[in-house]
Amino acid sequence: MIRNLERLLAPKSVAIIGASDTTGKVGYNVLKNIVDGGFAGTVYPVNAKRDLVQGHRTYRSILDTPTVPDLAVICTPASTVPDLIRQCGEKG
Repeated sequence: MIRNLERLLAPKSVAIIGASDTTGKVGYNVLKNIVDGGFAGTVYPVNAKRDLVQGHRTYRSILDTPTVPDLAVICTPASTVPDLIRQCGEKG
């Protein structure tokens, strides 16, 4: 059971779905805090409309990340969440 929680509690990679350059948005704060907090793993900012967010290369979709992230943080409007969860499941 503990092993199953490892990816949640000690992820080696995190996808921030809805990463943003706009101060005050959830996607801005989550990405900034993860990076500024010294997360040593791989961060995959996901933004369908931007090539760079906060100086980081973005991916159009979680389906485009090069590996399956250990953790995905969804920072988008509630109406988008069901499809994003489906994409996360499809990614692995």
